Formats: sequence, structure tokens, C-alpha cells
Amino acid sequence: MNDNIHPGGPSLAAFLDRIGLPAVAQERVIEIDRTLAKELESDSLDADRCASLVFEAADLIADCDPPCFDWAGFDFDELDWGTE
Repeated sequence: MNDNIHPGGPSLAAFLDRIGLPAVAQERVIEIDRTLAKELESDSLDADRCASLVFEAADLIADCDPPCFDWAGFDFDELDWGTE
């Protein structure tokens, strides 16, 4: 996990809402996130399952019709990354 993540930071749900992901897809991506967190904390990590879940979440975000977000115009410098 990233030590720079802080509780006051933007949530996954807020990000998914910002990019316009439909509610059903948002719920599944959040469920995947929770499942990945549990899997990463377990003593018997299943890397193939984790990879499969990551690809499923990426597909949900990438396959929106119409596209959820104009990625070409996305400016990472605009984000508040916090202090290091």
C-alpha cells in the first residue's frame, strides 16, 4: 500500500462519480477494491485472482458507452496529491 494515502483524501467513490461511471459499475469497482484489500492482507495471496480483479475493474472503467471520461484531456497535475 502507499504510505502517502491519508483519510482526508478523495475517495474511490468520489473519483468514479467524477469520471461519470454508471452506478452499477461503480458498485462493482468498489466491491472489487474491497475484495483486493482483503486479498492483499491475507496470508495466502492469490496473485492470479488479484490480477483478474484488477483487469475486471479496468474493463468496467474503460468500456463505458458513451466513454465515461475524456482521458485525453485529463490533467494529473491538476490533482491534489498532498505533501510528501
